[in-house]
Amino acid sequence: MKQPVLLPSAQWADYGSSSGVGQWLPDPLGPEYSYTTLDFGFDAEGPAVATVVRYQPAGLVKKLLNRSRGVVLSLHGWSDYFYNRQLAEFWHELGYHFYALDLRRYGRSLRAEHELPGYTDDLSEYDQEINAAYDLIRDAHPKLPILFMGHSLGGLVLSLWAQRSTRKIDGLVLNAPWLEFQGTQFLRVPAQTILEPMVKRSPRRKLHLPELDHYWTSLSRDGSGEWDLHPLWRPRYAFRPTTGWMRTVLEGHAQVAKGLDLSEPIVVLTSEKSHFSASYDQLMQRTDSIVDVNLVRQRSLKLGRFVTNLTVPEAMHDVFTSAEPARAMAYRNLACWVRMLQH
Repeated sequence: MKQPVLLPSAQWADYGSSSGVGQWLPDPLGPEYSYTTLDFGFDAEGPAVATVVRYQPAGLVKKLLNRSRGVVLSLHGWSDYFYNRQLAEFWHELGYHFYALDLRRYGRSLRAEHELPGYTDDLSEYDQEINAAYDLIRDAHPKLPILFMGHSLGGLVLSLWAQRSTRKIDGLVLNAPWLEFQGTQFLRVPAQTILEPMVKRSPRRKLHLPELDHYWTSLSRDGSGEWDLHPLWRPRYAFRPTTGWMRTVLEGHAQVAKGLDLSEPIVVLTSEKSHFSASYDQLMQRTDSIVDVNLVRQRSLKLGRFVTNLTVPEAMHDVFTSAEPARAMAYRNLACWVRMLQH
């Protein structure tokens, strides 16, 4: 059967539309994807909605049900949303039902009323949608193990959620998690001190930091990358951080530095090297240009009792958006870890 032609994301709507309770609507990623919204009413920023995306290939559902090994819920990073079809297909091939969550004020959950995309001044605010997404998945798959997967800021959010939550997960997959401020705690601590009076005056005040497009350039097929990116949901220039947002991220880093003592098996995937520059260069196609990977690996040992670090040479910040063969290696490494987890 001829496959439908998918619209490029630049032709998608700027803002998602809400589903009814328990309703799954077609997702613009294609006919095998659908989404449902989690509606929490209104908060100080406007409509408080999050979006769960589901990958459910037609004709293969029964096959998967007969060999289901578990369920995965994936969480994006800063200025981001779920768009990686290959990631969903990878988990499906391993026998896992795949879901992704676009947090409030991100991606499919953005609404026209949101003046500050991505804004929060408390990372625990996201517990509401993570818990709701967990419950939705648990109701749909009552007996299957659940793995959570987080990229960059999403890795920090999920690690802190796992420490607070009483809900059981069977493993945590962290893709270049943002676990520490660049420059370690020796820069983080004075930055927190400087931010505190600013936050008290105006937590929504935007920080005047340089606007850089090098990471977008390394990702987007309109730059030097391979990926079709929505111009509002994964913009060329990242959402502007605010004083309140930055403070809560630094507080999260401080909690990790003290140690979280998570009991779940954790795997951390990172590029072999980092490379930082104020402008794009080709090295950014095969290094992490966002976080210090050596520092991430060091901080990852503070997360819990059973932490595995997997290094992927030539990978970018999101190892699963890297060019081949790094991307293939990232998937192979993760598949090996998952199989060990199953035994």
